[in-house]
Amino acid sequence: MQRIGLSTGSLYESLVGETATRLAAAALSHLPLASYTATSRILDSACGPGIVSKLLLSPSPPYVSVPGLPVSTAAPPRVTGIDISPSMLEQYTANARTLGWATSESYTQDSQDLSRFSDGVFDAVVMNIGIFALEDAVTGTREMHRVLKPGGHAVVTTWKTRRPQQIMNRAAEAIHPRGEGKQVMDIDLKWMTGEHLVNVMVDGGFGQGNVGLSETAPNWTFDSPDALLGALSSPMWTSQFCKGWSEEEKARWTDEVARQLTDEERASCSLEMVAFVCVAQKEGDRWVSSSYGRF
Repeated sequence: MQRIGLSTGSLYESLVGETATRLAAAALSHLPLASYTATSRILDSACGPGIVSKLLLSPSPPYVSVPGLPVSTAAPPRVTGIDISPSMLEQYTANARTLGWATSESYTQDSQDLSRFSDGVFDAVVMNIGIFALEDAVTGTREMHRVLKPGGHAVVTTWKTRRPQQIMNRAAEAIHPRGEGKQVMDIDLKWMTGEHLVNVMVDGGFGQGNVGLSETAPNWTFDSPDALLGALSSPMWTSQFCKGWSEEEKARWTDEVARQLTDEERASCSLEMVAFVCVAQKEGDRWVSSSYGRF
C-alpha cells in the first residue's frame, strides 16, 4: 500500500480506530479480566496499531465501559503485540511510547507462526479482525492453542456485515466495472458465518463444549455526513479500489459513494458493522460460562 502522509498504522487508527476499539472491548469483556495480574501474559495477535493493547493498558475512551479495563493499572500484565506489517508495528511502538506501556513488547511476526513463543506461556490470546487473513487459519488456531496455558482463553473476531465495504464495492463497480469475480477487500463468505469460525477453533484443538459465540455491532459512525464521505474517500481505500483508474474515473469516486448511501445512513452518519466474537478455552480448567450461545 502506498504511503499517503500518515503511516498505514496511523491512518488505520484514525479511520477505523473507534469501530475497532468497540469491537475489541466487546471481545475483551468475555475474558476474566479481574484475574489478571503482573504475572499474567496476554498476546495481542495481528495487533495492528495496538487497539487491544491500548484497552488493556490505558484508560478507556468515553464510548467504552467494560469492567476490568484497563487491567490492574498498579500491576499491569505483560502484553505482547505481533503483526506482519512493519507499518502497523511502527504505530504500535509509537503508542506504547506515548502512553507509557511499560509492560508491553512488540514483534514483526506472522500470527500463523508463533514459534518464537514456548508452549503454555499466555493467559489469553486476542486476535481482533485478522484470522480470515491467515493462509491457514486452522494452523494459526493450533498455534494459539499451543501457546495458551491450561485454562487460558483465545478470543477471535470476524465480520458478519461490512456496509462500508459494500458501498465502496458498488461505487467502484458503477465507475469501473470489473465484471464477475472477487472484488477489492472481499472476505471469503464462509468467514462471515459464525459456524465456520467456531469450526476453525474446534479444528485448531479447542473442545466443542469450550467454544462460545456472540455478536456485536460496533458501527462505523461519524459526526457529520461530510466526515463520513471523507472517510469513505480516504486514500487508505481508494489506493486499492481505484488502482489503474484514469484521473476522470478517480474524480467520480466521492459522488458515486454518496449515491450509494441511504437516507437513514446520511441522517445518522453511521454505517452498519456487525461482528462475531468467538471465545475458546483451553482444556485444563473448568469452562467459564458467559452470556453467549454455542454451536
